[in-house]
Amino acid sequence: MDKFQDQAALSCELSIKKARNIEFNSTGSLFVRCYMSAGNKNRVRFQTTEVSSSNMAWNQSFSLDCLGTIESMSSMLFKGTVIFELRWRSNISIFGRKRKSQLLAKAEVPWRTVYESSTMDTENWIVMNSRKSLADGVKPPAVQIGIKLGGALPAIPNAMTQNKSCGARCQCRSCVNCELFALDAALEFF
Repeated sequence: MDKFQDQAALSCELSIKKARNIEFNSTGSLFVRCYMSAGNKNRVRFQTTEVSSSNMAWNQSFSLDCLGTIESMSSMLFKGTVIFELRWRSNISIFGRKRKSQLLAKAEVPWRTVYESSTMDTENWIVMNSRKSLADGVKPPAVQIGIKLGGALPAIPNAMTQNKSCGARCQCRSCVNCELFALDAALEFF
C-alpha cells in the first residue's frame, strides 16, 4: 500500500477585512492575530499589519497549504477552530522597543461551518467577546473575515460525526497529534 494513499491536502485562504464597534480613549494601533492548530498541541500564528485606531481596515489575506493524514485532516475539519484576537498596541515606545499588545476582544470560528457550507467558504462579520463589560446599548466589537477551503478535502468519517467527544470509541486517535498547517504560509495583500 502506498504511504501517500491515506494523505489529504487542503488549501485555505483567510482574509481579514475590517473592524467596527471599537471604542478608544487613547491613541495606538489595532491588529488582528489569528491562531490555527498545527498538531501536537502547536499553533500557527498570523498577524495583520497594525493600523491606526481611526482606520480599522486591513484588507489582508493569508494563504496556507496543508498536508496530513485523512484521519487528522478530518479531525481538524470536524473539531478545529480558527481563533481571532483583536489587539491594541500603544504608539509610545519604551527605550526604543514596542510595547506589548493588549487583547481587546476574541472570537472562534469552527472549521466545520466553512467545510459544511455549499461553497466551502464564508464571509461574515464575527461578533467578538470583549474583555471589558459593555454598557447597555453598546454593540460588541466585530471583525469582517473570510475563509475559503479548497483542495482534496477528506470526508468526515461517520464515527466522528456520531461521537461528539473524542473518547475510547472515537476513530480519530490523532485528534491531538494531527500534522496540519506547517507546510506553507504566505502573507498576501489584495
